[in-house]
Amino acid sequence: MGLFSKKKKTKNQDDLIATQPKESTYDRIVFEKLASDDDSYLTHLADQMMDGCPLILNFEPLDIDQANKVVAFFSGVVYATKGEIVHIQEKVFMFANKDVYKDGSMDQFIKDIVE
Repeated sequence: MGLFSKKKKTKNQDDLIATQPKESTYDRIVFEKLASDDDSYLTHLADQMMDGCPLILNFEPLDIDQANKVVAFFSGVVYATKGEIVHIQEKVFMFANKDVYKDGSMDQFIKDIVE
């Protein structure tokens, strides 16, 4: 054996990261049935959207004025992030930033759910 022996080859940290499955955008979708139009609640959701989590929001519990406020707020956030709004159902919309379509999982999800 001796003092100087060959070192066993260990996996590089980058190799370990590369072999781990990456989380798709689809896995990060936030589904939310809106409970109110509270500003702190909406900004929390907007922060999640800006961090790359698409939001699918159900507006059924809200009255018309509350729903309009929420749509106006998220329209501004979507505009600022160069994102997109997708109409899913009558009172259900998806709000997402521009980066959610990079891996292709959201395109397939939207195609499956809207049709």
